Amino acid sequence: MMSRRALPLVDTHFHVFDTGVATASARYRPAYAAGLDDWQAAIGKLGGQGDLYGVVVQTSFLGTDNTALLAALRARPGRLRGVAVIDPAITDAQLAALQAAGVRGIRLNLYGDPGWQRVATAPWRALFHRIAALDWHVELHTGNGQGATVLAQLDAALGDAGAPVVLDHFGRPGVAGLADAVFEAARAVRARRQVWVKISAPYRLPSPHDWQLLAQRWRDLVGADRLLWGSDWPWTNHEAPPRLDECRELAAWQGQDGDGAALSAALRWRNAAALYGFAVPA
Repeated sequence: MMSRRALPLVDTHFHVFDTGVATASARYRPAYAAGLDDWQAAIGKLGGQGDLYGVVVQTSFLGTDNTALLAALRARPGRLRGVAVIDPAITDAQLAALQAAGVRGIRLNLYGDPGWQRVATAPWRALFHRIAALDWHVELHTGNGQGATVLAQLDAALGDAGAPVVLDHFGRPGVAGLADAVFEAARAVRARRQVWVKISAPYRLPSPHDWQLLAQRWRDLVGADRLLWGSDWPWTNHEAPPRLDECRELAAWQGQDGDGAALSAALRWRNAAALYGFAVPA
């Protein structure tokens, strides 16, 4: 039985893949495998948590081949959810299969993608309405400093589709930091749909040590109930021993407003349970 002191933990951003598997056009091809047992062993080292839940996010180098993601979800039903990468040609039957397996959103991995404006075309707009009907969200990943432009166009493409937007890795602000235009873009989008932000992977930002300032800025803008914690395990292209300590620090963040316990519960599990549909006993 879980102790009252051992709060559950939901890792809303980690990846699974096999050694050397990648699309032909991938910028990165892993020389190692990342499996569920490895993830659980790593995140288990954070300490202080009770039951562990997770969200498997499709990694960029696997493209739309969600085989590894689906295998992970089926291995631990109830404990895992997924965010898949798909394209508009997907059939309704295929979408239904993803839903049944535990997928709850799609990822637009537009980092370094010169053709990202395709999200405004008719096939993509139709897809957004289809996934909104499933109560899925759209997760957005861009290069640093590109978030404002891409988010504004994505919001326009979503139109009256009610899908929430989840911003990866602090929304990837650029060298402007707190003055990056992504914050005002998100404020505008928030008037029309939910905007969630993942407090994850500060090492992917121009100024990693400013993450607490960025986290507070997002809290002030979208609210404490729209923040999510993710490990980004296994930290592809940034693998190093300090990563686990950084994960621990992010998960323990208690903000600047004197309500650390409530924020900790929101960030570590409560918000994720609401967005992804976990039945988490607390």
